[in-house]
Order: sequence, then structure tokens, then C-alpha cells
Amino acid sequence: MMTKQTIRAIALGMLFATSVIGAAYYMEFDTLTTAKLHDALKKEGLIAISESEYKRLKEAVKQDNPASISDHPPSSKTIYVYFLTIQKGEVPNDFAQKLEDAHIISDANAFVTYLETHGLTRYVRAGTYKVHSGMSYEEIGDLITNKSK
Repeated sequence: MMTKQTIRAIALGMLFATSVIGAAYYMEFDTLTTAKLHDALKKEGLIAISESEYKRLKEAVKQDNPASISDHPPSSKTIYVYFLTIQKGEVPNDFAQKLEDAHIISDANAFVTYLETHGLTRYVRAGTYKVHSGMSYEEIGDLITNKSK
């Protein structure tokens, strides 16, 4: 049978352990500040905008009025941006055709030939890549093979 002293010792030990765990939990708790949020977004290449700015941009898209989105005058050459998704096991002909259809490259066969000539086909990695029509075959090849700087 346990004595009062033993029960008190166990209770005191449990109280002490709970206090230590509670202190450790609150010491690890990190308060999210606006500056920390902006830094985290910046590391990911993102920005935070005000709700009014978001609504203005959303309305401009609804009206299909790209000029109201940007303060810059439209350029004479159109740059196409495309998010290329390469599935595991996908062959270069398939994603090269996607790039041609999205107006990123002018000739899918020429791009596949470039990849084969430079020995890049076996280094292509599955994933989603942001590409644009101003990129060269070399830049796209470096990006999809994770050889970009």
C-alpha cells in the first residue's frame, strides 16, 4: 500500500514534469509578425498586396483589360508564359509539343533534337516549371534538368 508521502511525491513529480513541458512549449512558440511574413513571402518569390489592390487587379482581369493591370505600356513583342508540368516517365516529344502549343518554342522537334544532342534527355526531372517564350533552348534545358544557376 502506498503511503501519503509516496502519493505526494508522485503528484509533485507530475506537476514538475507538466511545468517543464509547458515552459518548453511556450518558449518554442514563435509569434508571426508582418516583417517575418514579408520575409517568408520574399524567399518564395511572392508578395503581399492590399485587398483593394487585389480587387482592382481582379476587376481588370474580368474586363480583359491588361493595360489597367500594369502601369507600363504594352510592348510590341508578346512574351508567352507557361507552367510546364512534366510527369515522371514522360517522353521529351510530349512536353516539347506542349511548349510548342503554348508558343514557348517554335519547333518541338528541334527542341527534342537539342536535348538529345546535348545528352540532356536522361536528366529531365518531373515537376512544374515556369517558362516563357523569351527563353532559349539552353535555358529551358537547364531548367528542366535542374542545371540552372
